[in-house]
Amino acid sequence: MKRIVCLFLTIVLGITFASYAQNHSYKYKYRMVRLDSTYDAKLDPGLVKYLERHKSRLDKKMNEVIGHCDVTMNVASPKSPLSDLLTGLLLKDGPSAIKQEACDLSILNFGGIRTNLQAGDVTVGDIFKVSPFDNYLVVITVKGSELRKAVNRFRLDALAAASAGMEVSYKNNVPDRIMIQGKELQDDALYRLITLNFIAEGGDNILDGIKYENTEYSMLIFRDFLIDEVKKISKSGMSVSDAIPK
Repeated sequence: MKRIVCLFLTIVLGITFASYAQNHSYKYKYRMVRLDSTYDAKLDPGLVKYLERHKSRLDKKMNEVIGHCDVTMNVASPKSPLSDLLTGLLLKDGPSAIKQEACDLSILNFGGIRTNLQAGDVTVGDIFKVSPFDNYLVVITVKGSELRKAVNRFRLDALAAASAGMEVSYKNNVPDRIMIQGKELQDDALYRLITLNFIAEGGDNILDGIKYENTEYSMLIFRDFLIDEVKKISKSGMSVSDAIPK
């Protein structure tokens, strides 16, 4: 007799039953379950109180003002005020924040910068909107020849990455000259790159397939790093919009 394993899965869209037999075949049956007020018209007072208490704490945290921005900082490829700010802060202060030596360049993906930073008070919630993903800071050591392979994928009208410490000149929409810290990229040289684990692991095809000489992971989430940076900027008396590292 075939051994059958039944799985009961409750998901937002309904209930699914999955059967698995020895012949490695699956059969699925499901029925939709309404999860709106018609499913449970009477709310549990204890649960409501619990959710309201935690929502109040979360709102207090998200609404905490940590800085001020004099003008709206837009994000756009291949270069923009907000992407310049984030990559600049990452290159300038990221290595020391994770107890690493200074780096030559930083790279972020534009897809990870989700919205503009609006003029006015900057809250913790605003930083969550800009950087909602739990990506960690990573330092990579890479040969110039491998870095060149990555940059040569960039296009002005397609794949691109936000960066600091690196300048790329384009000709006919493709990279023509690559400068690192003001000097032309050398294929035999080693460069230290600070980025996110998402990118280091091939995300958005920016460094996908690129050989690394060394990789140092950290436990510092990029968003938490940014919150600390905005607080430091505010403590210095500067506007966030005036704090793009030179």
